[in-house]
Amino acid sequence: MKTRRAKIKSSGAIQEALSGNIYCKIICGDSREELPKINESADLIITSPPYADARKKHYDSMHPDEFAEWMFTFSDPFFNILNPKGSFVLNIKDRIVAGQRHRYVWETVIGFQKRNWYAIDDYIWYKTNPMPGYWPTRLRDGWEYCFHLAKDKKPYEDQEAVKVPIGGWTEVRLANLKGKSAQRHDSENKSGFGRDLRNWVGKTKVLPSNVIDLPLVGKNYGHPAVFPTGLPAFFIRLLTPDNGLVIDPFGGSGTTGIAAINLHRNSIIIDNNEEYCKAAYDRISKEANLNGTRMIKEGF
Repeated sequence: MKTRRAKIKSSGAIQEALSGNIYCKIICGDSREELPKINESADLIITSPPYADARKKHYDSMHPDEFAEWMFTFSDPFFNILNPKGSFVLNIKDRIVAGQRHRYVWETVIGFQKRNWYAIDDYIWYKTNPMPGYWPTRLRDGWEYCFHLAKDKKPYEDQEAVKVPIGGWTEVRLANLKGKSAQRHDSENKSGFGRDLRNWVGKTKVLPSNVIDLPLVGKNYGHPAVFPTGLPAFFIRLLTPDNGLVIDPFGGSGTTGIAAINLHRNSIIIDNNEEYCKAAYDRISKEANLNGTRMIKEGF
């Protein structure tokens, strides 16, 4: 697939992209105020916002009843910074309130749709090592949502970048196609859908499912909710071109920055907590494969 460069407005960023070098900028501030100052357009916003009531003195520390409306205050800055084919991936987890699941997560996503975002797909991050515990009416939380929103119904996607091995089943199943297996088989319920196993002969890779298997991070890196590097990395490969721009407006410990650098993408990490920004800068500098990446810090 022919890739496209991120739409870049500033001459400095153009020179940076053409030279083959990338940058990672960490900004201490409120992303609602910082994003309008950025003279570039992004390919991807990927983030995990503060959980409702989970982080005191972090942004507004709102009750779940108020979470959706608070998130909507970020909608315009997010929408405006993305290029026309850009995407927004929201990793978010609900919580128990008064003995039942609060639905602020769904209220948030539906509200974004009403604000001109297209809901492209729903992904599940399946945690292969969920935290142990006991709850009389619930089991362990073993997954989180990742919602793919976009400005266009057909956002940029490089599906080839995330394909997985087709598996050994083809050696037996496709070895000797006969009868219905040797022709297109239409759905029995006349839905118009069907399958033709002949199309898979000789194929070695297929698209992955929208369930992403990744373990929890065992170390908090100075932040209470660190997602694994593999999570942003998956969406960066899928939704951005080489040299593209990735933004995490709730940057936390800098995981998105590490994933972006390792995949040769530019990144901007924003957080309003100065301690998180310092920790993110130090962590990215130590853990990412910098290879000439220009590290920039602003506001701390």
